Amino acid sequence: MWLSLVFGAVGTVLVLGLFSWLPFCRRRRRISELAELLPGPKPWPLLGDAHLFFGLSPAEACLMMGQLAEKYGDTFKLRLGPCFSVMFFHPSDVEQVLSSTQLVDKADEYDFLARWLNEGLLVSTGRKWHKRRKIITPAFHFRILEQYVEIFDRQTHQFLSNLDLARGKDDNLVNLGHAVHLCALDVICDWDD
Repeated sequence: MWLSLVFGAVGTVLVLGLFSWLPFCRRRRRISELAELLPGPKPWPLLGDAHLFFGLSPAEACLMMGQLAEKYGDTFKLRLGPCFSVMFFHPSDVEQVLSSTQLVDKADEYDFLARWLNEGLLVSTGRKWHKRRKIITPAFHFRILEQYVEIFDRQTHQFLSNLDLARGKDDNLVNLGHAVHLCALDVICDWDD
């Protein structure tokens, strides 16, 4: 009697699991079919294209993305584990995605940011995103930014002078990330040296 109950329970769980797994498999198959239409590296089983990035520093990973764009064009697919991504490198493609009011749903990769950033503009979607975007957009209107052009100009000249000094006479490489962060702080605070 107990054995038949156990087999019945296990069978029920397996059938329910199968029915919940089938839509996932159909969706994955459709995504795979669409991804095949795009150029991109041949993914390894389970890892996808992650092997291309193993052991790379963030700077080297950026260089790898540039090499992939040179090899496969401005738009290509990339699979990291089970996740497919479409990479856009042409400015008009990026503009289309960023200016779209339809493409505001975030990928699952944004979920880990939600705990840190809560439901801000970066991680929110749908109506919440539209509402917050409407609030913040006027701050970046051309008329508002126009009054800061003099500051932008002054701090950009300072930034370029700092780059020349950092480069020196030997044409040394300069950490642009650090220099740009400092320039952004100078613009925000309008610090003069």
